[in-house]
Amino acid sequence: MTLREPQKSLAHLIYIGYPGDLTLAFRITRRRKQDRKKQRSQRVVLQCFVFGPTNVGKSALLNALIGRLYNEAYEHTKGDHYATNIVEQIGGSKKILVMREINEESVSSLLEKRDALADCDVAAFVYDGSNAASWKRTVDLLVEVAAHGEKYGFEVPCLLVAAKDDLEPDPIYHQSSIQVCADMGVEAPFTVSMKLGDIGNLFRRIVDAAQRPHLSVPETEAGKSNKKYQRLVQRSLTIAAVGATVSVAGIVLYRVYHARKQQSGS
Repeated sequence: MTLREPQKSLAHLIYIGYPGDLTLAFRITRRRKQDRKKQRSQRVVLQCFVFGPTNVGKSALLNALIGRLYNEAYEHTKGDHYATNIVEQIGGSKKILVMREINEESVSSLLEKRDALADCDVAAFVYDGSNAASWKRTVDLLVEVAAHGEKYGFEVPCLLVAAKDDLEPDPIYHQSSIQVCADMGVEAPFTVSMKLGDIGNLFRRIVDAAQRPHLSVPETEAGKSNKKYQRLVQRSLTIAAVGATVSVAGIVLYRVYHARKQQSGS
């Protein structure tokens, strides 16, 4: 609640008669953009946005986080769906992971907002590994989210999660996934089976990606072109600055030489 609605948390503290200094009750962390520059997140509470086509297992993934048993009966998620739990990392450190499921129909309206990804530490893209169409739609969603982040400066680490590993994988998707991951600069898909309860260390992987916000950030073709253009501009400015410095130095040396020549002639 504090992550989503800090004002409400503050009101609750006042209501229950919090005895301490209210200004010290909340820990304000630095902006996520600064985390990317520092290449490390200091947050204890991390939020993961979960994207993916309909009926691929997004809700099952959230249920697995809080220890709920797998339910084969499909029920379409309406609105936002949240799940929260503590994830213990290797070494003993603990982080609070908040997973927010975003249904397929809500993606367009979400990305209409400039700061849609401002609260996102990491994004997981879930798809059906036995269905090539599901994979294609997931790639489209990944590109949409990555393009939005590049446009507004809210790039986030992204993970691909191939669900339904208990079914026969589609060979078309498998070859495509290798190419897409290489082109966009993200890790190979993490395979899971909610039905079999086989999720491995997925939640640790999600937390680890969120803590290293400069890695696993996908790049679109437009983003790559823009970076290349920016590098060319920077290089041109550097060359121009060096050229101007050399020219100024040359003029100064010529004037010194000319002045000495005049003095020796006189």
